[in-house]
Amino acid sequence: MIDPLTALSVASAAVGQIKSLVSAGHDASTAIGKFAGAFSDVQEAHRRATNPPWYRSFSGSIEEEAANAFAAKKQMEKMKKEVEQMISWVHGPSGLQEYKEIIRDIRKRRQEHEYRKERIKEQIIEWVVGIIAVLACAALIGWMIYLVGLKQGRW
Repeated sequence: MIDPLTALSVASAAVGQIKSLVSAGHDASTAIGKFAGAFSDVQEAHRRATNPPWYRSFSGSIEEEAANAFAAKKQMEKMKKEVEQMISWVHGPSGLQEYKEIIRDIRKRRQEHEYRKERIKEQIIEWVVGIIAVLACAALIGWMIYLVGLKQGRW
């Protein structure tokens, strides 16, 4: 699971770097990339917190994850506005549009690769637990049939 608080701290550090680099007149593309990645991670964490897998209900931390994801999402929205204002101020409207395209591209790539891997892992866990549950039920039913047959003298 993507930790929204970790992603938020990465984004906060990236915003600080962007501010210092922009004020010094340097290229802030690396820091902007870190911010975009952290922003994408927080959005994915929020999506997962709103629709957690069924086995997460046993851990008891669903509410905490949802609260952390919500708080991180709100803080990220504020930071996103701040970064967009800085980009617009330095590079103008065309730079802001280019930045938004980069964010869309990064989000798309992450969904295709990283988040897809995590979804596959969750599906594997769900299938394995489901198969084990079915086998356990079949074994229990078989054992009960054996005991009934043993009691009736058929075995």
